[in-house]
Amino acid sequence: MIPQKVAYLDLTTRKVRVEEVAPQVIRQFLGGRGMNMYLLRRHVIPRSDALAPCSPLIIGPGLLTGFKGLGATRCNISGKSPETGLLGDANIGGYFGAYLKQTGIDYLVITGQAKKPVYVDVSDEGIVIKDATDLWGRSTIETHRTLKERYGEASESLTIGLAGENLVRFACIVSRRKNVAGRTGLGCLMGAKNLKAIVVRGGKERVPVNKAGVTRLRRYLQGNLKEEPLVKLLREFGSAFLFMLINRRIGMGRAYNGQTTKIPENEDVSPRVLHDKYYRKRQGCYYCPVSCHHEYKVGDVVNEGPEYTILASFGPVLGIKNIEAVLRINEILNRYGLDGSSTANLIAWATELYQRGLINDATTCGLKLTWGDEAVITELIEQIVRREGFGEVLAGGAREAVARLGPTTVDYLIWTKYLPQSDPVDLRYFPAYALGNALSTRGSDHLRSRPTWEAHGLSPETLEAVYGGPVVADPRSYQGKGRVIWWWETYLAIIDSLGLCKLIAHNCSPGKLDFKFMAELIGCAAGLEITADELFRVGERIITTERDFLVGEGLSRCYDFPPPRYFVPLARQEGLKPEETDLALDRASFDGMLDEYYELRGWDQQGRPRAATREGLGIN
Repeated sequence: MIPQKVAYLDLTTRKVRVEEVAPQVIRQFLGGRGMNMYLLRRHVIPRSDALAPCSPLIIGPGLLTGFKGLGATRCNISGKSPETGLLGDANIGGYFGAYLKQTGIDYLVITGQAKKPVYVDVSDEGIVIKDATDLWGRSTIETHRTLKERYGEASESLTIGLAGENLVRFACIVSRRKNVAGRTGLGCLMGAKNLKAIVVRGGKERVPVNKAGVTRLRRYLQGNLKEEPLVKLLREFGSAFLFMLINRRIGMGRAYNGQTTKIPENEDVSPRVLHDKYYRKRQGCYYCPVSCHHEYKVGDVVNEGPEYTILASFGPVLGIKNIEAVLRINEILNRYGLDGSSTANLIAWATELYQRGLINDATTCGLKLTWGDEAVITELIEQIVRREGFGEVLAGGAREAVARLGPTTVDYLIWTKYLPQSDPVDLRYFPAYALGNALSTRGSDHLRSRPTWEAHGLSPETLEAVYGGPVVADPRSYQGKGRVIWWWETYLAIIDSLGLCKLIAHNCSPGKLDFKFMAELIGCAAGLEITADELFRVGERIITTERDFLVGEGLSRCYDFPPPRYFVPLARQEGLKPEETDLALDRASFDGMLDEYYELRGWDQQGRPRAATREGLGIN
């Protein structure tokens, strides 16, 4: 088994120590998200202040991150969330994770608070904390460029922008131009530590334990990817291709803060227009076989993306009909280091409140919030980043904004566990999607479970073979969907812990990237012999460890429900199909899905892991 090392950095004392990870811990948690959760449970005091100096920032590439040609490029960044006060975790691609692995350090645990701005320099020669006064106040893109000039092409960095420096609670962490650890506000945690950036300088490339075995498995994977229709679309359009499927073909995209699924009447905001008019070249993460990043140019702005979430959130959710406006906003978000999902949801929520008369010009400091107004939306983003005007209210995140604007406003906010919903999808359409978003351990989020095969029209026999029990094929049925989310959560916990790309996992057919394949790949690449069944148990251990964290923060069953809006039928809007106008989640049926899910997890009816479950999984 390839050994692993954790580097502990205290920014207050400027001390650094390195420890080797026990082999049994590697077997239990693998790497990436799994190891981060193990470290988080060891170093966070329950119900403590997320921004206290002792609060850790944990950075961990996946177990397989840095092995070429597998889509193994990902890195998890974790801590207590400044945005929700609960579990903080975000996943980022690009080159940083692979280059960190090349330094001989597998994980960084950063605590303390520097007296003045600093950055951390990590190389195979050691770890040094350096002055960052000259970088403070610069954008993420400028900071990355400066560090690249300083340390050469064989370096990569994680940076924060003005949002993180000003402690905007949903500030994110950025690498290069568009690789973003977006959710739960971990850029704010970096800002609270006066940590502007982390730069890594790669050394030797990772060498698999069994080169021939990895080569064989890589060829098998790449051959499958070439045949997958959705992966082909991902390569051609980036994740923006989902706009065609979700918003236009299925018709379940949110619009106007989820008041309807009828998107603004225009053809401009679309992946086809992006591809034909604005894309300039395609690139990707470290030796990725798909390469789904697309550089675009609009006027003087050159950046990468936008991902589906940005395209649909700043299009239909906010009512913008001009794609160039969305592209300009995408660049602003990347430059400032601001999470697009929380930003769009908070502005959409505020706009609906304004339209309903629940807030007024006095509340918004004179901003007239209307749907699709690029100038006003851009101005509000600037105010959020600088913590000025009405932006100061939103900069504290959804939880604080509700406290300031009053309890009557909460019914119009699309969130769970204090986190605004990540994907611009109406959860009334597919109960399994709704359950997965509501159960997500980091708050309302589609990347913790997203059961994409619900929309593939698979047979009941195929579904039972995948999920290990009966599941009704109808995506609008509630039967068996607790089992679906139990499986998907476990599966994606492993994907994150290995550093594999979820975009590839989501868009492959069943059996192409399964537990058996991953177990064999782990053995050949990392020298850890593990069975498919043992691997599934690792995923269950990770999810239950995360749930233990949440229980320690006081969470129970009532936190596992979607927001009230989804239990109310869709508004009767012209253009919706008759069966869609009355579409709503049924609370009793949702309760039944929760019961099924809890039982499969081995948790009690309040969602607390039972002692026997924790003992069986070896969780101390």
